[in-house]
Amino acid sequence: MNRKSLILALLSLLAVSGCAQTKSTGPILTFEELDNNKNGYITMDEAKQSMDISKNFKQIDSNGDGNVTITEFQVHMGKGRMTPPEEMETPEPGAAPY
Repeated sequence: MNRKSLILALLSLLAVSGCAQTKSTGPILTFEELDNNKNGYITMDEAKQSMDISKNFKQIDSNGDGNVTITEFQVHMGKGRMTPPEEMETPEPGAAPY
């Protein structure tokens, strides 16, 4: 394969990989990064730093007080993630089976 063909193939791969990525709604910010005044909750003004949080603010603010607490934020960020059942235990390495 000559050099020109190799460069063309690499550029094609880059273009395809860029299209395959999920649509980003901006950087993922932590609760602490969004809580600018460090008062323990995120207001609608502070939420404007994140497109996802500002767009879904009313749903995230489950008690409707106009503020997102750390708990409400964590619930939103964890939606769609799979968690193991509570009764599932992870044995310590080297532990005898039941």
